[in-house]
Amino acid sequence: MSYQVIWFRKSVNQLRLLDSSVSFETVRSVVTERLPLAVTDMESKGLDMEDTDYWWKSLFINAVIKIENAQGKLFKVAVYLVNDRIVAEKALETVESRKFRIIRTDLGIDQHWIVLTDANKPYSDDKWIDVLYEQIDQNSGRSGCALIQLS
Repeated sequence: MSYQVIWFRKSVNQLRLLDSSVSFETVRSVVTERLPLAVTDMESKGLDMEDTDYWWKSLFINAVIKIENAQGKLFKVAVYLVNDRIVAEKALETVESRKFRIIRTDLGIDQHWIVLTDANKPYSDDKWIDVLYEQIDQNSGRSGCALIQLS
């Protein structure tokens, strides 16, 4: 897990946006059913199959947040942080797929955001507030997915 992910989770937890309603058992079940090759890959690499981060990462999720838009509608959003543009674009392409749309439905997730960050510095809570609330008030299109670039 990168420092940026740790910093992000700390910020959204302090902001009371972090959602913990999706259980590890649910994630494991969904990944096993919908992404069996990811499970095989984790096993072949000898990864700790009880480590929740590996399962979440296979879904391109570092955290799930609950956030309300300007109209007062509450959304559950999966967030995945990366520090490489090519990786971010490939992740976005993957999460926009039909398979991942079904996975989001299985997990009760409304939107999926890929966030391109600078891995060398933490962002302030104020920066995260601005970025997250600006994004939730934008139309993420039919897919419900977006690539957000932080500077």
